Order: sequence, then structure tokens, then C-alpha cells
Amino acid sequence: MRKTILMAVTMLMASAASFAQVDSVSLQEVVVTGTRNATDARHLPMTVTVIDCNQLTSEHQTSILPTVMREVPGLFVTSRSMMGYGVSTGSAGGINLRGISGGAGQLMVLIDGHPQYQGIYGHPISDSYHTLMAERVEVLRGPASVLYGSNAMGGVMNIVTRLPISQNSVRTQIDMGAGSYGTIQAEASNQVHQGRFSSAIAANYGRSDNHRPRMGFEQYGGYINLGYNLNRHWKASINANVTHFNASYPGSTDKPMFDADQWITRGVVSAAIENHYGKTSGALSVYSNFGRHKIDDGNTDPTVPTARYFRSKDALTGIS
Repeated sequence: MRKTILMAVTMLMASAASFAQVDSVSLQEVVVTGTRNATDARHLPMTVTVIDCNQLTSEHQTSILPTVMREVPGLFVTSRSMMGYGVSTGSAGGINLRGISGGAGQLMVLIDGHPQYQGIYGHPISDSYHTLMAERVEVLRGPASVLYGSNAMGGVMNIVTRLPISQNSVRTQIDMGAGSYGTIQAEASNQVHQGRFSSAIAANYGRSDNHRPRMGFEQYGGYINLGYNLNRHWKASINANVTHFNASYPGSTDKPMFDADQWITRGVVSAAIENHYGKTSGALSVYSNFGRHKIDDGNTDPTVPTARYFRSKDALTGIS
């Protein structure tokens, strides 16, 4: 009897150890936002949530923000209609993390570790964060100014762009959809890995009349990533992402607005060389985040045409 009990206890302990091993493997999520180098998520001193590519693409959203909002505790993104966030008067797409908004000095949005925001006001441009370019999204909840400067007081959202697929393969994906209010969205991507060369190219288009008159939205954009393995340890790459969108604001229902239109172009270009050895790694990258904005605040009187355009250009260039 004693031997039977001992064998049963031994089997239970072995089974528990087996489950523990499986759990430990599933927890090995590698993130870069917390330390600026690849680190096991269990070893980070701050709270980081990682949303992978499967989660981002499973809901067929052109923007990463709806999925990120559902997956990250304490993160809230405002939305105004069927499609599009817009900027300036009547805009949405405000990113709030633990009650701190994405304005200047509050929440930093990064693409591959490079700052991505409107240069004049320092706030995120939510319509430029496409699902088509994202391999995963890492959200650090809490102060990160030591690593990323004063703009990261409330936290950091880092968009990691698409990684190469397995060697000597080609993958093409097409995603299309349509719905009410003249809403259309389409996305196509192609990934190639042949020998030392790898590439990822994607393009998207979306439009909607939305649920009110003079609230139309239209957007198109593209992404490209070219990489070349110099040898087993060194790799060079070029990365570019550009989007353009047109948005209209109809005003409140009691005070409708006319000709309140926006034309926005945002983009980021970077070139990098990186190395990966057994216990060390490093990277050097040059990047430029740029934008052009043309905004008409409109008028409440439809008989009076407006041309009070606010125009701005900005560029943020740096080395990391």
C-alpha cells in the first residue's frame, strides 16, 4: 500500500513538473521595449503587454488600435465613427494609458524603437498605425523616460514591423471587406525570403462615408522592408512606411460644420545594420519621421466658402 501511494505521488510530481515546464516555455515572450534589447518578458522590471501578429490580423482591422485597446489593460482609444480617427477639431484616436493621454510628454509611440508623432504638437497620428506593417505591438505601462526621453512619462507603445518569413519561401495575402455607409477596406501583402535576401511589401486602401453627412474618410498607404544577410551574424535593412488620408468633420448636430476638411500625409523611413552573436547584439539605425498637414477648420454657414488652411510640415531625423 505504501509503495502504491509513493508511486502515485511520484507520478503526480512528474506530471506537475511536466506542466510547469510547458508553462515556462509559453511565458518566454521576448520583448525589446523595456530594455531596448531583446529580453525575456519575465525578467523585465516593468509591466509590458505583447500583442502578436495573429492577434492583430484575426479581427481584420486595418488599424492596430482597436485590437491593442482590447488586449492591454488600462489602455483606451477614442473613436468617432465607422472608419478613421482624423486630427484637429473633431478628431478621435486619443490614446490614454492609465489615465494619461498621448499628448506631448505623456505617451510615446515608436516604430521599431524610433519616435513617431506629429512634430508641432507632439501627439500621435493614430491613422498611420497600420496592421499591415506590424509583426507585434509592445506596450509598456508606466514611466519610461530613462530609456525614451521626457515624452514617455506615461508609457510607451512600440510597433515592431514585419519580420522575414522562413527561408526560401514566398507568401502572399489579400484581405478585402465591405459594409454599410459605403465602407470598403482592402489590403494586400507579399513576403519573400530567398537565400540572403528578404522582403515584405504591403499596401492598403480604405474609405467610408460614415454615419453622418460630410463625415467621409479615405486612406491609402504602403509599407516596404528590404533585408540582406551579410553573413551569419550581420544584417542590413531598409524600411519605409507612408500613409495619406482625407477626413471631414461635420460638427455637432445642433451646429453643423461645412468644409471642415483635413489632408494628412505621414511617413517614416529608416536604414539599419545589426548583429547577433551568442551573448551580444547591437544595431545602428538612421531614421526620419516626416509629415505634411493641410487643415480647413470650416464654417457654420454653408454659403460662405472657407479657405483658412492651416499648413505645416515637420520632420524628425535621428540616429539610434
